[in-house]
Amino acid sequence: MELRPRLTPAIADVRRAVRETLSKLNLVAGDTILVAVSGGGDSLALASATIFEANKLKLNVAAAIIDHGLQQNSDVVAQNTKQVCKALGLEPVLVSRVSVTQAGAGLEAAARNARYRELENIRVQLYASYIFLGHNQGDQAETVLLGLVRGSGLSAISGMREIDEERKLIRPLLGLTRSLLRQSVLDQGLEIWDDPQNLDEDFTRVKARRILAELEVELAPGIAESLSRTALLVQESEDYLLNQANQLMLQVMTDGGYAIELLAKAQIGLRRKTLHLIALANGAKSLSRSQVLEMDALVTNWHGQKPLSLSGITVERVNNQLVLLPGKPLNPGA
Repeated sequence: MELRPRLTPAIADVRRAVRETLSKLNLVAGDTILVAVSGGGDSLALASATIFEANKLKLNVAAAIIDHGLQQNSDVVAQNTKQVCKALGLEPVLVSRVSVTQAGAGLEAAARNARYRELENIRVQLYASYIFLGHNQGDQAETVLLGLVRGSGLSAISGMREIDEERKLIRPLLGLTRSLLRQSVLDQGLEIWDDPQNLDEDFTRVKARRILAELEVELAPGIAESLSRTALLVQESEDYLLNQANQLMLQVMTDGGYAIELLAKAQIGLRRKTLHLIALANGAKSLSRSQVLEMDALVTNWHGQKPLSLSGITVERVNNQLVLLPGKPLNPGA
């Protein structure tokens, strides 16, 4: 039997957020949404609100519970969460155990990557249109803070997107606080699983959460909201710059490479963004700030430099063109 709680302000706020996000998606009756549910307050709030709003649109709502196997009794937690999802009316509810192998980026990143891979596998399996995630305002603030620490440019501090069309990821709750989401779940009489890893400061995000809490008290009340608002502003700027850079990349493209003269005339920020896109379009795996600057020097500070070897490609200036080719593999034993 489905749970039908008394409507409270917290429940209403979560439903409103989900309803507004659904209105932005091109969904029709019969489409399926996949909700990622951990058993924590955020994802349970999302699951409950999504099934409520989706029913009005005649959408199907499935749930995916990813068991990372990193804690004792994680299988029990997963099964308990499955029962809650079924009581809320989600169907089907799939529990998937993933193997997390710690890599260079650490356990936190390895678990996240494994989770996203499996969620996408399940989405494809169920023919679901999107994966709904329970990231909240606090999560967004942490993302922006970590981006500032890394100093990786606009994309790093633009935070998470409400609608990530490319990866089919939807985050309806980015404007809501963690405490409000938790209250909405308590108002429904649902049991919340508190992940003990959320207190483990071996994880970078836990450290960021503590720092934000301290800043809230000592320096800037409302800092999480401010950082989340900053993310939205940066997203708008990043989207505009990316659009302009894509247009410029097409304009400078020639039969053999990219026109130096047109690149040199472009505004510096636009030119460097375009060079970054050009490198990625030609097979670069990733590109650092210093590598972009090296490419820029081929355009604006030419004095006979040798070809650059950057992230899997070579870049060189040939007459009035910038030419990019696949990088040469290393010789065995080199």
